Amino acid sequence: MSEEVNTETDSFNQDFTTATRWEVFCARLEEIIHDWKLPYKKQCIGKLPFNALSVNDWETKEELVTYDGMELKVTLYTVKLASDTDRQDDVSPDSARRMSVDLERAEKLSQLNIKSDCQTFVDLMSLENNWCTLDEKSCVNIHPLARWYGLRQFVVISTVGGATISENQRRILLSSIHLAIGETNITVPVFVQALKSQQNVYSGVCEHENTRVHFDIIHLSQTHPTCKYLSGILDMFKEKIPYEYKEPATVSVRFTYILKQFPESSFVLKRKFPFSDRNNDIEIKSNAILPFGVSVDPVREFVLYCKWLELAENVVMDSRNYSDFDPMLSQTWSFRLHYEALPNTFLRECLFEFLSECDSTKTLHELIGAEYAYSATSEIASRDDLNPLERLTVSKISKLTTSMLSAALSSDGSSAQAKNKTSKKGKPLEGPLTEDQLMAMLYFLFPDAQPNSSNAYKVPSTDNFDPLRIKSAFDDSLVHRLSMLLALCGTYLGGLRAIAQLWIEFAQEMRYRVERSIFISGIAEGFPDPRTCLLHQKLQMLNICINRRRIREGNLSHSMANSNQRNMDSRSDESDDEFFDCDATNDDDVGEQTKDYLPWNKPEGRLSKLNDMKLIDSDEYLYVPITQEPVPKTEDQLEDDAEILLKLGPESELRTQIMSASLLSDMESFKAANPNGKIEDFIRWYSPRDWIEEDNIKIDDSNSSQGRLSSRMLIPGNTWQNVWNTAKPVPARRQRRLFDDTREAEKALHFLETRNIGQIVQLCIVPLFHASILRVREESSKFSSIIPNYEKTMEKLQHLCCRLSRDAWISHTTSTKGNSKQKWENMLMEITNTEYMVVKCYSVIRKLYPNVENFEDNDVNALKSLLSANEVQLEEGAFGPLSQQILRLFTQVKRAQSEQLQDLENIPITLPEAVEKEFTVRVCGQTSHAIGTGGPQFLRIILKPEEFRICGAFSHDIKFF
Repeated sequence: MSEEVNTETDSFNQDFTTATRWEVFCARLEEIIHDWKLPYKKQCIGKLPFNALSVNDWETKEELVTYDGMELKVTLYTVKLASDTDRQDDVSPDSARRMSVDLERAEKLSQLNIKSDCQTFVDLMSLENNWCTLDEKSCVNIHPLARWYGLRQFVVISTVGGATISENQRRILLSSIHLAIGETNITVPVFVQALKSQQNVYSGVCEHENTRVHFDIIHLSQTHPTCKYLSGILDMFKEKIPYEYKEPATVSVRFTYILKQFPESSFVLKRKFPFSDRNNDIEIKSNAILPFGVSVDPVREFVLYCKWLELAENVVMDSRNYSDFDPMLSQTWSFRLHYEALPNTFLRECLFEFLSECDSTKTLHELIGAEYAYSATSEIASRDDLNPLERLTVSKISKLTTSMLSAALSSDGSSAQAKNKTSKKGKPLEGPLTEDQLMAMLYFLFPDAQPNSSNAYKVPSTDNFDPLRIKSAFDDSLVHRLSMLLALCGTYLGGLRAIAQLWIEFAQEMRYRVERSIFISGIAEGFPDPRTCLLHQKLQMLNICINRRRIREGNLSHSMANSNQRNMDSRSDESDDEFFDCDATNDDDVGEQTKDYLPWNKPEGRLSKLNDMKLIDSDEYLYVPITQEPVPKTEDQLEDDAEILLKLGPESELRTQIMSASLLSDMESFKAANPNGKIEDFIRWYSPRDWIEEDNIKIDDSNSSQGRLSSRMLIPGNTWQNVWNTAKPVPARRQRRLFDDTREAEKALHFLETRNIGQIVQLCIVPLFHASILRVREESSKFSSIIPNYEKTMEKLQHLCCRLSRDAWISHTTSTKGNSKQKWENMLMEITNTEYMVVKCYSVIRKLYPNVENFEDNDVNALKSLLSANEVQLEEGAFGPLSQQILRLFTQVKRAQSEQLQDLENIPITLPEAVEKEFTVRVCGQTSHAIGTGGPQFLRIILKPEEFRICGAFSHDIKFF
């Protein structure tokens, strides 16, 4: 018997303290709520600013939980409200009315002691949250619950991976939410996702003190007949509320009309650019050779809203037989535009294709073919008009073709088209570009080859160049034109082979001009400017070489200098040295001073007296010598020199010799001009700061002053002393040239002729982007007052290009600061956005303001909002000027779709059937019974042709019901 009792006792020995899966889930949910500090955070009770849910960003927090083998995601959505000073002011009559209504509502809530201290209740009753979708970005990013209920903070429990929550699971989750809310005392609404995620169906609950609000959403594909009109909606609303209110329910209505066709005002552009067989009639000017625009209309659709705000239910009628909601009588119209996603604009297409070849290693010979090459050496060797020194330094690279302009340029740069066909040697260069296209491009690059050319360069003064701007070249320079033409060739006129063909012709034209001493037009004067791009510096170097050669030849034209050149060639053959040529002095005072010198010690190469200064320990005047001009260097040459000096080290004699080459030349010229001069005299002229005067006492009535050298000049064995001791009195005209223009010209030409495609792109990318910015600015200047943040946008483009142009991309040295292709692509996206904004301006103005040239302030503000895809309030409802133009566009579509052609002119200006209708019904306040204050009651109905949605939030008192 005892065994039976024990067995019976053991069967009921269970551990009831073990938590079930449901209890674990509830505990985890409460833990998440506490981690987010929702019960302790002070809520923002004040009303939301107009459109605050769309204008501001949203912050989300996520946690993962598991229940019944299903992984769930708990997400907290919170709008990040801006400060009062940063909020968007809206002074339209519609907004002012809404603000006054909300103030009255807030006062009513406080007087009736309604739950105005609950953030959720205030949001449900706020008129500002009726329709909060402002732009396309907000429509995508803002959660549907925020749009439909106007909530600023809420929690959503949804599945991970798109799984569907069954009805039983939804009810269990809702019971868990009830329990968690009761334990944590939060007033933030919590929702559970039901059905499929794309249906956006949710159930939720919110509690505050004795009031509980149930949120439910119904989504159907067809509209119920009783809910098509306001009368049926009000009947359904009154059936859902648990008790009657003293105040009537308020109704807000919005009808939406969409226009997707623009038969008479569609804005479509054709891709146009010069030098194409299809567009030979296009005027060639400045940066306009780059294509600009898009091939599709950027405006996808017009969206018109007709609204009725905060109407009492007993003053408006809307049924099947009669309706007060006539859109033409609505005083509140708003309007917005939807745009196409960013298309492939013409300018972006051109720049992107060219930029994509920056890493290409294809050579010019690979693209054009070796069969078109012939020896440049044989051609030059057969000519009698070249310096023998130039024959020694001639390029060993095969010359593919002579320049197509070689015969078009005479010795003085004038046109000689008649000789064009007879002067070419070898097989002509073949490629994608026809001869007519290539000739047109070359005449555009070199307008001095044509008399009275309309494309002449306008070279600005170098003093106007801003060193803090883009490191490129001046606007509409040869470098800009070449870069734009190469981009056109690479994108539209033949690809890489067209780039190679044009570059070869350009390089050969440079060689032709150097050989015949014809200046290169479209290049800034002076030494290679390090504030410009490397390609511009190379062309400046060629111009300097041409100028030095013309000076050496007496500034004669090529044809007149042939005989003189032969004499110089024969003289050059006698010696391996090349001497600097300068004019002999003809100063009378110099001649008088030289009569007292011995024949072997006569001064030479004097330029002028240095004021009235005399030599130390001598009554002779100090003369400024004629010196060789400074040696010009391009950026890459300076880098090479710096690298060589760094490798040689500070103790190297070769390093000292390289650095003091110019100093030695100047000292020899000084000694030749001042035979009795000392190093102190040289320092007084060459480096006055290293001569320290002790007093101004005159010695022997001369202008010599007592003084001494600076401490750095007195260091034993310093460079200045050593160079002075080795310097001989040799005038500049008999010195070896510091700058060999023949050799430097050949270096620059060799640099141009040996570039591969990637290096050509890198040389031209900065001027191309610079020209693109100028092109965008040119097109957008007429819309500067309309484009949002126009000056900031252009300044940003300028700053980006300026910074990228100074990054080392083309360099012989390894640099960690090298440009990446991604940086230029990011800048290209900024240019594309600006280009697209300009095209949108053209399209919008053509549709809305076809006959207006000057805009008023209201029009400018409206256009700015429309370009930003914002909603714009239309003044005077249907009778404003902008509203009338919109109605005309709707009527044009109706006429285009009408089959009664004879009645086209008699079609009235009206709106079509609304594509969407929204009804929002609200009520709160004192009830008709002795219950006291009732909670908020909210119902939103959304009617679409293929969608019917009910969003309800109904409250009741959990203490009495």
